[in-house]
Amino acid sequence: MRSFYTTFEAARLLGVSLPTVVNWIKARRIKAHRTPGGHRRIAREDLAAFMVRQGIPIPEELSDAAPGRRKVLVVADAGPAREGTARRLAIAGYDVEQATPGFAAGAAAARYAPDAIVLHAPSPDGGEVLRAVRADRDLEGVVVVGVGLGAWTESLSDAGCAAVVTGPPSEGALEAAVAAALRANEPRSPRRASPVGRRGRPARARAD
Repeated sequence: MRSFYTTFEAARLLGVSLPTVVNWIKARRIKAHRTPGGHRRIAREDLAAFMVRQGIPIPEELSDAAPGRRKVLVVADAGPAREGTARRLAIAGYDVEQATPGFAAGAAAARYAPDAIVLHAPSPDGGEVLRAVRADRDLEGVVVVGVGLGAWTESLSDAGCAAVVTGPPSEGALEAAVAAALRANEPRSPRRASPVGRRGRPARARAD
């Protein structure tokens, strides 16, 4: 198993021209380093990560190097808004599926087992979809990011949205909200208790 690829080999795997790969490296879109002889090399993990971010199919030889993608279910009526949301999240590196509100959304959530749901809210309380998700014990660990009117922010949060983005979301706002909600939902390691000295104060380390 090879650890690094030349720019020519990377171009072949990406399905683009060699100059395109070089330009992406110069723009710091693909991480690369130079050998003592001055040749560029791309680590297999960095190449796989770039392909995931861009939604490029991962070839078999890089399948073990691809980072696991978080899954996001976009729930909204079919149309440009839903397609745009799904496209933005896919470009950001998420595995994305789409569903219409109602029974289809519940069936998709049960089958797809998403890490997050992006809901284009139809009302200030998120509608039936949000109520159903928050009442389903199998989905209690799934974060919901609501997209709605600015005036709905507080009510959507109270109804169970981990984050609310005003629609239509500005560039990068939706992606940042989903990432932040997922990070906040990750289990945290218990903090190690600090050594306690007298009167509950942290004990000072003595110099030897």
